[in-house]
This record gives sequence, structure tokens and C-alpha cells, in this order.
Amino acid sequence: NLSDTTAAKTVLLMAAMSIVMGSSLNAQPAPILRAHTTEIGGFIGASYGIDKARAMGGGNICYSVIKEVMPFAEVSYFPGIGRTATVSGIAGATATFSLPITDFNFGIHLRVPIPKSRVIPYGVLSFGAIHNSAHTEQIQYPDPLNPGGKPATTPFDVPASTNYATSFGGGIRLYATERLGFRGEFKAYKPNGGIDMFYRATGGFFFQF
Repeated sequence: NLSDTTAAKTVLLMAAMSIVMGSSLNAQPAPILRAHTTEIGGFIGASYGIDKARAMGGGNICYSVIKEVMPFAEVSYFPGIGRTATVSGIAGATATFSLPITDFNFGIHLRVPIPKSRVIPYGVLSFGAIHNSAHTEQIQYPDPLNPGGKPATTPFDVPASTNYATSFGGGIRLYATERLGFRGEFKAYKPNGGIDMFYRATGGFFFQF
């Protein structure tokens, strides 16, 4: 599966980048973390819902109120998050399908400066909304008339929806220079509206000015 392969390569690339950059940058002079700086960046990564990993990506903008505290706004796109749903009109039947989601969230990065280090860990907490457009999925489910046999297939109408979601996690910033760096991050999403919890691991760059 192309999506699974891309997601796996992304995670491996993020891990390799963290090891190489962390070992080479940690011995250099520490970056100057200042208040009232703006940071913009992009990222790619892998999301994991109820079934398997899939590629995703996005971007954000941050502003440091003080050097440790950075409010941010972010948008990301998940081509597919696994979901389960009850099949209408068929008692006890449930189905699994992939749902594309756009995420908009606002939150805060809490940076933890380490003396004489260019490797800066941080925590993240954010609040926002996840949105999916209306579309029809062709889904399979266990056929109640043929237990253990070939699954039945039926159209399943997915309505448009926007749901509140809280997300939280942490990451590491690796400063190549005072202005340019790389970032690896893990976040967990807890939506409302009956949507299952899902996760993402990302890696990307940022520019501080």
C-alpha cells in the first residue's frame, strides 16, 4: 500500500534526522531564544487511527510571548483517519472506513531551554476543530446472512461535520542556526462527536525571525 509505505518512510526519516541533528548540534553554542519572535514552519508525517498509519502534512505559525512560551496556530490535512460506524438498517452491523480530515487548532508550545544546547524540548497543548466534507464510502461489513463468509458491501453516506478536538503531546526543536531549525513532534487528538482518538508523528523545518 503506497500510503503505508510513505508513512513508514516518513517516520524512519524523522528518527534519523533527530539522531544526526541532535548529535551534531548539541555540542555547538546554544541558540538565543528571545521573546517577541515569529516562527513559521511546515511538516509532514504519519497519522494513526484505529487501523493503520497514513501520510499527512501541514504548517503552523508561532509567536514567542516570552522565550519559553509560544502561542501558535496550525492547519493540517489527514488524507485518511480510520473510523467505525453502525450500518443503518442492519442490526448489529458495523463498518470500518477511512475519513479525510482537515484540522484547525490553536494552542501553546512550552519550550524548555537547556544551557549550552541547540536541542530544545517542548510540550504542546492545543484546541480546535476537525472537519470532513460530505461524501459516500463503499464499505464492507460482516454479512449477517452469511456468517464467516464473504463480507457484504453497501454505500455509506458520510455527512459533513465539524467537531471540537483537544490535542496534546511534545517534541524537540533542533536549531541549525539562530533562525533555521528542524522539529520533530508527537501529538494525540481527542475529538468529540463519537470520533475515535487518533495520533500523529511529524517532522519538518521552521524559520524564526
